[in-house]
Amino acid sequence: MLIRKKFLIFLGCFLFIFFKASIGVSADATTQRLGGADRYETSVKISQNNWQKSEYVILTSGEDFPDALSAAPLSKKYDAPILLTGRNSISNSVLQEIGRLNARNAFIIGGTGVISENINKQLSNINVKYTRIYGQDRYETSVKVAELIGTNNGIFITSGENFPDGVSAAPIAAAKQMPILLTTQSTLPDSVKNFIEKNNVNMAYIVGGNGAVGNVNTNLKNNKRLSGTDRYATNSAVINEFTNTLSFNNVYLANGENFADALSGSAAAAKKSSPVVLVNNSYNTKNSIVKDKLNSIATISILGGTGVISDSLVRKIISSSSPIKVALDPGHGGYDSGAVGPTGVLEKDVNLAITLKVGKILQDNGIDVVYTRTSDNVSWPSDVGQDLQKRSDIANNEGVQYFVCVHANSADAPSANGTETYYMEGSTVGEKLAKSIQQELANALGLQDRGIKTAGYYVLKNTNAPAVLTEVAFISNPNEEKLLNSDSFQNKAAKAIATGILKVVNQ
Repeated sequence: MLIRKKFLIFLGCFLFIFFKASIGVSADATTQRLGGADRYETSVKISQNNWQKSEYVILTSGEDFPDALSAAPLSKKYDAPILLTGRNSISNSVLQEIGRLNARNAFIIGGTGVISENINKQLSNINVKYTRIYGQDRYETSVKVAELIGTNNGIFITSGENFPDGVSAAPIAAAKQMPILLTTQSTLPDSVKNFIEKNNVNMAYIVGGNGAVGNVNTNLKNNKRLSGTDRYATNSAVINEFTNTLSFNNVYLANGENFADALSGSAAAAKKSSPVVLVNNSYNTKNSIVKDKLNSIATISILGGTGVISDSLVRKIISSSSPIKVALDPGHGGYDSGAVGPTGVLEKDVNLAITLKVGKILQDNGIDVVYTRTSDNVSWPSDVGQDLQKRSDIANNEGVQYFVCVHANSADAPSANGTETYYMEGSTVGEKLAKSIQQELANALGLQDRGIKTAGYYVLKNTNAPAVLTEVAFISNPNEEKLLNSDSFQNKAAKAIATGILKVVNQ
């Protein structure tokens, strides 16, 4: 009897843990995915998970971001979920959610050009009163929302021309009841400037670098800029600034390339004073805030389905295992110049320049990079056989998971052109890696797509890891030689190669 009782207790605990989370995070933390078939259903899932009922709902556009950016503080003030709607119609799933909440009032954020009058009729048909908050443009709309929030706790200023930085601010602005005011890159719109002057704002946080929000601080008394090298670094800067007032018991993950799920999630995050962490497939998992705070986290809520944030990306973000190692091999070098272009550009120099750029991008995204060379001073003798074997040995001795060799192509005919990538026949992962890199190169460079091909090149045969060799362009072609020698073209090629690698690594 005692044995049976212990078994039932064990079984009950096991089933609870199994159904509680789809991905284990740590001994004490779990994950939950809040995602639907589309952004509208995802906003419903987020509402269902965080509100049993609500007198108010907030309707924002699921098709464009500006008006929705300023909605989060309003959500907190009225304890109302943010639900997304199309321009002309509220979806059935959202209408059903409004009914489940037993909501009797709705705020519509934006004018009829964003959310049409047909939405008014749908709300009236279900006996929901509505208040439309809007201005002549997105900037004045943010002011109209700010008038309802007040400025006692300060304000956030962020770009009205792009969404990521505003999304980073949204849950914190909501939790602290600080309005989000939108601006152009170059200057504060008159409506925003007048509002700030009228309300004698004592503190303003400018979210984003000068490329997103310029020198608008000349109009502000006390201000602080929160920014990073990209949207993800800016997201971290905002969270770190307010880390003492945030609770990391719950953390929300949102795709940094898509505003909709993050905005819906910001309302839920604000209820718990939780951060929304922006991620994507190229996210720097090595330096993740989530990983740093893992011991404090009880629940990670993933906003959106697996097509938005994959399970594998979540595992990488929270994993304590060693990072992925990728070997990068700039073709030729030292005694071997490789092909020489019509004006004397050396292939070895082009290969090295592109490879170092690829490595920097990978390292910024948490990948351990192993180079076969980082300069023209090579570690092998002037012997082709020993040269090639040394490259494979470097990768094999480091136990890399992937090997990528960068070359420029050459042909007798100066008209030969385009980009192509090779892999070893029979290597399933090699083929997958080649396809991913080639697709990115073809899309980014605009050159002829020569596709992927198999070959028995030495480094492909003798490297233990899945290996590919990419021919970025033809250095023998006068036009492509000029491109290959261009820093901007090298940057495009490097980003494409790195993105192709990261897409495979993060799957």
